[in-house]
Amino acid sequence: MTTHLTTVKPTPDLAFMSQHLFTAILWINDDLSITWLNAQAEQLLAISSGRLLGQSILTLLASKALKSADSNHDSDNHITVDKSSGEDIHEQTCSLKERFQQAKQYQQPFIDHDHLISTPLNGNLSFSVDYSVTPVIYEQQPYFIIEMWGKDRQSRISEEQRQQQQYNVARHMLRSVAHEIKNPLAGIRGAAQLLQRQFIKFSDASPLNSAPPAILGTNPMVNPNSHLQKTAEKLRTYTDIIISETDRLTHLIGKFLGSNQLPNWQTLNIHEPLEHVLSLVVNQYPQVTLQRDYDLSLPELCADKDQLIQVFLNLINNACESMTEFEQTLQQRELSEPTKVQQPVTSQTSNKDSTSYKPTLHIQTRIAFQHTIAGQQHKQVLQINITDNGSGIDPALIGQIFFPMVTSRAAGTGLGLSIVQDIISHHHGMIDVSSQQSKNLNDSVKNDYNHQHTSFTLYLPFNQPAHHA
Repeated sequence: MTTHLTTVKPTPDLAFMSQHLFTAILWINDDLSITWLNAQAEQLLAISSGRLLGQSILTLLASKALKSADSNHDSDNHITVDKSSGEDIHEQTCSLKERFQQAKQYQQPFIDHDHLISTPLNGNLSFSVDYSVTPVIYEQQPYFIIEMWGKDRQSRISEEQRQQQQYNVARHMLRSVAHEIKNPLAGIRGAAQLLQRQFIKFSDASPLNSAPPAILGTNPMVNPNSHLQKTAEKLRTYTDIIISETDRLTHLIGKFLGSNQLPNWQTLNIHEPLEHVLSLVVNQYPQVTLQRDYDLSLPELCADKDQLIQVFLNLINNACESMTEFEQTLQQRELSEPTKVQQPVTSQTSNKDSTSYKPTLHIQTRIAFQHTIAGQQHKQVLQINITDNGSGIDPALIGQIFFPMVTSRAAGTGLGLSIVQDIISHHHGMIDVSSQQSKNLNDSVKNDYNHQHTSFTLYLPFNQPAHHA
């Protein structure tokens, strides 16, 4: 008899596979305690595995109910009601436990949508998730597999795609208009130059230039061409204005069109261009307090150093100018207050308002895990936060702040952030902005400026696609 040997293929390590999924997964035992979770669960929940292991899953899914139940336990006999849902807190907790028990008894999974998670384990950070609970039997013991999907993450991806599409359409339209304007400008400048040369020839060929001064004198009747000479000089001044203005518009349109130069890809440490820009800005704005929060273990990334310097220069300059303008507004307010209310001036009160606001620029570098940029999922990306405590950005402008000609500052041109967006897009990254703006100046003073900020967050992949590298 011939024996046929069958090769047994090794079974994949499920724990290894789970660590590379985009879905957050938690492994729950029969006591509803968390016994294992993957890296995506740590990222989604913003809690380390060391803090989650051994915790009850109810701490995540029914944290508010547990907290309210504990605070009212043995204190009185009244029923606590959750105002958001109108349910008894005790019923909420028991209801979730019963769902787990029923799922185990009937081996029937269940799904919950738009569930709000807020737990002390991550500083009561609130976010919305969809999650599913699947009962399983493993080594003759009952367990539960919980899968979670962040609703906020999906919303952010959808919003990013929508804004990127709007930006691309606006950018394409603006470039088309800029091209249509650029060609006539060249013709206008050329015609003005030809006209200016004719005025110069007319002035040089004038009989006034060859006649002796004694003959001309100062009498207009003796000097019939003096009026023509003055007119020629005025016309030359007008042509100078035409040429200078067309040059200014051409330069402006050049910014609209952007640079056609391809990025010079090189391997670099992100802190090098950052420190280069900060060394320039610190001398220009000595009143700004600089706070660095660098992750020095960051790997190097592939990028164009000069273009990144341009990005950081625009963002950091905007931040410093915003804080400087806000500080000047506060100083003008302090000068106008004594005319309204007469108060005794002391050494403490005179410097109270002026020292309460300190322009502060905070720079942070980190690694963000499992981040999606333009529909592509990255295991790790570089995250850079540039935060200032200036006056903030008008909420009506937040969604359009990267469009050309949109600015929140009186002296702004509206081109700096558009250039930043272009460079980051060429690096296959993304930029996001958040701003907390005080409703009025009095609120800013009362809140001691601790609740207003503007933060630009850049996400850059460490490696560029092969055809761009």
